[in-house]
Amino acid sequence: MAVSRGDRDARIPVWIALSELYLDTDVSVFRDAIAETLAASPYSVDDLRDILMDDVHPALHANLMSVAGEWAGFDEAWLIERIETVGRQPRWRRRMSRWFARDIDAQWRALEPMILAARNAEPQR
Repeated sequence: MAVSRGDRDARIPVWIALSELYLDTDVSVFRDAIAETLAASPYSVDDLRDILMDDVHPALHANLMSVAGEWAGFDEAWLIERIETVGRQPRWRRRMSRWFARDIDAQWRALEPMILAARNAEPQR
């Protein structure tokens, strides 16, 4: 994952918001805030899903399988470093994590209409 400085800066809030889907808790309580952050980003819904599956999921999917997974939230510095480190792995290796994406696919299906609704509710500039 070669991300330019400007794109990295735009991705960080998206990474942080999407990381909440990987907490070992009821993430539905965070959905509104996640959707608002994603709706405010410069990325299309398709790009946001790609960021979820190509950046965040390979870095954090193991937390969903852990008996004692993170539940309080990921340290932001650690999260950014983890995503960037995993992003330097070969694409085929990162894509292997998609075998463990069933729960995240369900979370995304709940989030996508919320993102679109939030964007449609924004006042026209």
